[in-house]
Amino acid sequence: MLGLKIHTLPKLKNPNMIAALPDMGNVAGIGMDFLVKKLKAKLFAEIYAFWPPAVSYEKGLIQYNQSSYKFHYCKKENLVIFSGEFNPSDPRRLYELCYEVVDMAKKLKVNTLYSIGSALRSPNPAEPKLFGVASSTNLTNLLKKQKIELLNGKGQITGFNGLALGIAKEKNLDSICILKEIDNPNIIQPKATQTILVKLLELLKIKPLDMKDLEEEEKRKKFMEQQMNYMDGLTRKDKQPGIA
Repeated sequence: MLGLKIHTLPKLKNPNMIAALPDMGNVAGIGMDFLVKKLKAKLFAEIYAFWPPAVSYEKGLIQYNQSSYKFHYCKKENLVIFSGEFNPSDPRRLYELCYEVVDMAKKLKVNTLYSIGSALRSPNPAEPKLFGVASSTNLTNLLKKQKIELLNGKGQITGFNGLALGIAKEKNLDSICILKEIDNPNIIQPKATQTILVKLLELLKIKPLDMKDLEEEEKRKKFMEQQMNYMDGLTRKDKQPGIA
């Protein structure tokens, strides 16, 4: 069983909840950290996790710091935020975590559970799209009004950012997920995060936030990519026959 510690329950009136964990490109991880910081959210509960699976040491002394998932709240925005450092790969732990989060949402009488994340884009020249899925037709109509394209056909949203939506639906809690297409899942994607957050804040009717931090992170990412491409080009050139 996971260990839940409630410091204090916030007094909110039918708040919305955003719950997401790090995924491909760390789109969700970056987004949740950004919201907690920018909205000056207050910690009110933690779920202690089975992570990391090791201890560290320094100068012969053992150091043990167990990580936890955190619940924050923003009274002004009437919002609850759930975030953490890692997305469980073990199905049992994942289900336990999703049930804990949805149970907290029900305890706080949450109106709608929102999740965010990334979708791996198939190779094509088109601009990466913003997609959405929801637990009811009324909510899919809301996504359409916000010009968010629905995920058509059949597919899966894996990990916490998908499963939490299913557990929410099982518990009769409305839910929405917004996903941004990315090309490379192994590189952080701050621009994708920014695109999602702009639309998410509109849905939640929260005033726009200063996104300069994400824009600067995107610049650093592009610079690193340019450096990597340059070095890769030199390596390929060196391997061409007949070139010294």
